[in-house]
Amino acid sequence: MSSLLNIEANFDLLENQYNYENDLIIIAGPTCVGKSMLAMKLAKKIDGVLINADSVQVYKDLKLLSARPSEEDMLQIPHYLYGYVESQINYSIADWLQQLDKVLIDIEKIKKIAILVGGSGLYLNAVINGLAPIPRLREKVKIESLLKLNEIGIDSFKEINFNIDPQFVSKNHDKHRLLRSYGVFLQTKKNMTYWYQKPREGAVKKNIYSFLINLERKLIYKRCELRFDDMLEKGALDEVKKIYNSNIDRSLPVAKSLGVKWLLNYLDKNMSFDEAVRLSKRDTRRYVKRQITWFTHNYIPYKTIFMK
Repeated sequence: MSSLLNIEANFDLLENQYNYENDLIIIAGPTCVGKSMLAMKLAKKIDGVLINADSVQVYKDLKLLSARPSEEDMLQIPHYLYGYVESQINYSIADWLQQLDKVLIDIEKIKKIAILVGGSGLYLNAVINGLAPIPRLREKVKIESLLKLNEIGIDSFKEINFNIDPQFVSKNHDKHRLLRSYGVFLQTKKNMTYWYQKPREGAVKKNIYSFLINLERKLIYKRCELRFDDMLEKGALDEVKKIYNSNIDRSLPVAKSLGVKWLLNYLDKNMSFDEAVRLSKRDTRRYVKRQITWFTHNYIPYKTIFMK
C-alpha cells in the first residue's frame, strides 16, 4: 500500500496530538519525492496549513520550474511563503526566517497547525538551529560596497575580501557573497568567519516534529527527468524568457537555479535547446545527490517515511 494512503500511521496521529500553539511539523526530503502531496493530505487531517521551505519556490516568476503548488492546491489548503519575492532581489535565509516568524504568529492566531515543507537544507537548518548573528547591513554600506566593486573590478575586489577573510572567501566568491563579506567588515570591523563562530540565533521555539520523506535514488532521478519534461511542455521556457528579457544579473540566486541557468544559456545562443535540457537534468541529479548527503549528515528526523 502506498505511503500516501497511510497518513494516520505515518505521522503518528494517534500518538501525537499536534497543537497549534506549541508544535511545528517539518516535512522534508529531496526534490520530487512527494513532500507537497503528503503535506496536503496531512493538513486536511489535522487542520493544518503549509509553509514553504524551498529557496526557489519563494520567487514569483518561477511557478513551473520551481514546482510550486497549483492554484487548486492553494485554494484547498492555505499556503504561505510561496511566490512572493521578485527575481531581482538577492533574497537571503535571514530574510526568509524573519518572514517565517511573522507567518507562525499569524497561523497561531487562526489556530492552525503549521506544516513546513521543503528540501532546502540551509532553510531547515536555520529553523532548527538558528543563524549566525550577522548584523543586517545598512543601505549606505551596501551602496559603498557596490561602488567599491564597480571602481576596482571583481578580481581586485575578491583579493581585498580574501585579505579580510581568506577562510570565507575560499568557499564563497560569487559577486553577492563578496559584497556581503565586504559590507559586513565595513560595518562591523569583524569578518564573516568571526560572526559564523558566534552562537546561533533565531531558531523556531516550538516542539519540532521533523519528518524525512525518502525514495530510492534512481526513482527520484526518473521522476525529476519526467517532471522537467512536463514543466517544459507546460511553458517553463516562457518563464525563463521573461527573466531573460528583464536583463537579470546572472549572479542572482534565481538565475542560477535548476533549469533556469542552462535555459538562459540557450537563450544567449551559447548552446542548443537539447543541450540545455540535458545539462539541466544532469544538475538536478547532482542536486538530489547533494540533498541526500545533507539529510544523511545534518538532519536528525523524528521519523523517516519511505515512499513507494
